[in-house]
Formats: sequence, C-alpha cells, structure tokens
Amino acid sequence: MKKVIYIFVMLICNFSCIEEVAIDTQLQAEVAIESILIVEATITDELINQEVILSRGSNFTNDSLVNYENNAVVTVVDDIGTTFSFTASENGKYFSSEPFAAQNGRSYALFVTTSDGEKYESESVVSAGVSTIDNVFAERIISNNEVEGMAIFVDSSNPSGDFNNYRYTYEETYKIIAPNWTSSEFEIIQAEFEQVFDENTGELIEVLYPDVSLVPRTQEEEICYNTVVSNSIILSDGLILNENSIDKNQVRFINRNNPILSHRYSILVKQFLQSPDAANFYNTLFQFSQSESLFSEIQPGLIEGNIKSTSNAENIVIGYFEVASVTTERLFFNYEDFFPEEALPPYFNDLNCNNVFAPPLYNPLRDGEIPLDECGTPRSLISYLQAEEIEFLLGNANPPGLCQGPYFVTQRACGDCTALGSNIVPDFWTE
Repeated sequence: MKKVIYIFVMLICNFSCIEEVAIDTQLQAEVAIESILIVEATITDELINQEVILSRGSNFTNDSLVNYENNAVVTVVDDIGTTFSFTASENGKYFSSEPFAAQNGRSYALFVTTSDGEKYESESVVSAGVSTIDNVFAERIISNNEVEGMAIFVDSSNPSGDFNNYRYTYEETYKIIAPNWTSSEFEIIQAEFEQVFDENTGELIEVLYPDVSLVPRTQEEEICYNTVVSNSIILSDGLILNENSIDKNQVRFINRNNPILSHRYSILVKQFLQSPDAANFYNTLFQFSQSESLFSEIQPGLIEGNIKSTSNAENIVIGYFEVASVTTERLFFNYEDFFPEEALPPYFNDLNCNNVFAPPLYNPLRDGEIPLDECGTPRSLISYLQAEEIEFLLGNANPPGLCQGPYFVTQRACGDCTALGSNIVPDFWTE
C-alpha cells in the first residue's frame, strides 16, 4: 500500500499544477515502483524548443528522489503527419530538435520508446484555445494561516468563453544587497619573515609567518540577483465574474520575513489555458497532494492520464500530454512600496551579519602574541580565506585585542552577494 504513496509524491514533485479523473484502485502490490513510467509533457504555442520529462517511480531507497528515464526516443506527431523529434538532455529531459509552436486547432500526439524497447503513446490532443492575463498585481495581506506577507494575484480571461481552467507557473527574481560589503578584499601574499635567535645552534634564522594584504575588489559583489522557478501545483481559484473571466487567482504568497522581499522583487507569471480533461487530471493530482490520506495506509490508487503503453498492456504509465496556450506577464515591486519605513526581513539563511570576529593570522608581527593557554587555538584567518567563508570588514586596533588578529571579518554571504546570486543584471530588470 505504501508503494502507491511514493508514486504520488513523485508526481507532485514532477508536475507543476488541475475535477475528477478515473482512478485505478487495483494496482498490484507486486508491481515494481521503479517500472512505472512518469511523463510530464506540455506542448505550448510558444516558438521554443518544447520539453518532455521522463522519470520512474521511486521507493526512496535511492540516493536521489527522482529516477530519470534516459536514452528514450521521443517524438510528437501532428494530425497532418508532421513529426517533431526530441533530443535527450540531462536528468530525463528531452527537447525538440528544432523550435516549434503548437497551432490552434491542430491535434498532436506524443510517442515514447524507452531504452528497454517499451512503447507508449498519448491520445491526440488539441489546444484549448487562447487566454489572456488581464492583470498581475501584489497586495499586502494576512493569509488564512494568520501570516502577514505579500500575495501575487492574477486576473484571467478566455475570450472564447467556453471554460476557465488555468494552471500557473512562475519565475521569481529578487535583488540581493550584501549588508557588510566593502570595496576591499583579502589577498594572501608571500609570508613575512623575521630573524630570530636559535638557542640550539646559536645562529640567527629566518622564520616565515603567514600574511594577507587588502586589495580593491575586481568584480561586482555588493548587488546581485537570483532567479527561482516554481515547483508546485498552482491552479485557478479566484472569483468567477462571468463565463469569460476569473479574477484574483493567487499564484504566490511570500511571508513578510522572507529575505527575497528585502529590496526589489519581480515575478514572471506564466498562464496555461487547459482543456477540461487536462484540468481534471491536475485537479485530482492537486487534491491528493493536499490530502492527509496521501500519507495513510489506505491505497489511493493511480491517477489515469491520457498516455498508455502500446507494447505491453501491463505496463503502467502516469502522466498527461497536454497542448496549451501560454500567456506571460511580469510584475515588479519594492519592499518599501508595501512596508514603508519598516525593518527589512532577516538576511538569508538566518545569517547574523552583526556577528563579526577577528581570527588571528598567527603572525606575531601583526597579531601580537597569542597566549594559547588563555585563547586556546583559534582558527586562523588564512584557513577561513582558503575555505572562502569570510570577507574583510574593517581593521582591528593596533595591536589587536587579546586572542584577535588584525582584521575584523564577516561571513562571506554578508560581504559578497555572489555567495547567494549572480552579479549579472538580468536583461529584463528595471529599477
């Protein structure tokens, strides 16, 4: 019974977003989870290299949650016989060899031959039509869980007026400003030395000591950007105004203490208009993902999609081949737009950027003497630098305090934003 639970977790991890779909409750216990093929395939009306993802069920005993299906042959064929071949990439991903866009009114079918020679194909699917994103906006709200934060909403419409089934994904990009950035950074240099008297030989000898210098930074490390892609099921749940439109679909909620809100935030919302059948599949998948019974001992059964095995009727495949219209819209806002004169969220990874320290160089010419009986053996500045864990903050007193080195330092992410993102400004970014 537990084996089916693992399959649903896999599905929830793989699929991004949804009334009732036929459920096969007769999955036999002897079926190997790893033999079940999972297909994620949405062909859109964007002129892009379309993507299909193949994987296998997991029993959680493997090193990785996802067992990707590689070395398969993947094609999509339309109703006039045009064949679109796909090329294998990494992690079970297959991309169309040439960019193409699904045409409204034309039907498409997916064909897969796995590396063991088993064949699968989907039903023929037609695009559900073209939809519109009328507005993307943000509001400061208190969630149903009594958490304050920012909600991202979408107003959507379908000009054809037949149905309003929407699935959403997003890419969010946020600005990072390192709070302890300075214009200087450390450079490990040739060790200093001094002449000392060797009591054993009666001669002067040279003793080498580690040392560093401060040099100007050579790249942007104060302001960076990071982009994260959604990985959850997001479906239309807004207010139905009429047969053509749904308003206030919530696609994202961000706790006000989340550091991604700290400065400037952007979200690119992607909206898929789904057929009723596709909406049924995703809605059932979503309901299982929200249900406590997902983790119970009761076998929930398998969600049936529109893909089947054509070489062996006993082969089990879970997934849905979809052809969808896609619309995108981007939104920007600043933290101060909604939280004027309020404290910023805590910095990333619960880092305390007020926690500064001065590790010794173990160079008496710079540190002074380090009385090991009082100080123990503090970790050296050089070892922190070699592990890329710290950044320069400011100079220490001369001589430094007891057990201290000549520089105060901060954790790397507090002084170098490239520990958390990219210093390349995204092409779409505006201030």
